[in-house]
Amino acid sequence: MKALFITITLLLTTLCCAQSIDGKLLINNSSKIEIKLKDGNAVELFKQFKIGTYQVKFIFESKGLPLDEQNRQVALVEFETTLFKDGKQIGTVKRKPMPFFPGEMLEPVESFDIIHLLSKTGSKLSASAYPGKVPPGKYEVRISANVIGGKGTIAPISIIIFI
Repeated sequence: MKALFITITLLLTTLCCAQSIDGKLLINNSSKIEIKLKDGNAVELFKQFKIGTYQVKFIFESKGLPLDEQNRQVALVEFETTLFKDGKQIGTVKRKPMPFFPGEMLEPVESFDIIHLLSKTGSKLSASAYPGKVPPGKYEVRISANVIGGKGTIAPISIIIFI
C-alpha cells in the first residue's frame, strides 16, 4: 500500500510539473496563405513583410517551464524554415534557439529564413541578374517552431508562392 502511494505521488508530481507547450504560428491569422510574386523578386517580398502586408504571429501557452528572476516562464524556441520548389525540398535552415515568454507576439521576417532561402534559388550573381531574382515555379515555405526541452506542439505555417 505504501509503495502504491509513493508511486501515485511521484506520477502526479511528474504530471503536474511536466513542461508542456501548446501553440501555433499564424500568417495573416491563418495557417496557410498563397502569394503571387509577379516578378520573382525576393526583395519585394521582404518589403511586403516589412510594411505589414504579411504578418507572422507566434502564440503559445505553457506549464512548468523554467522561471526567470521575475517569476516569468521562459522557453527556448528553435525556428525551422523549409523551402520546396514544385513539391521537392530544396533547402532548410534551423535557427539557433532563442528565449521567449509565453503569449502572443508578432515576429519579423528576419526571425525566419524565407528571403534567404528564396534568394539562393536564383542564378549566380552576374551583370544581367540582380540578387534575389527567383526563377519561375511554385514554392512552398514551411515554418515550424520547436520548444527545446518541452512537450507539446506548436502548429506550423505554410506559405505558397507562385512566380
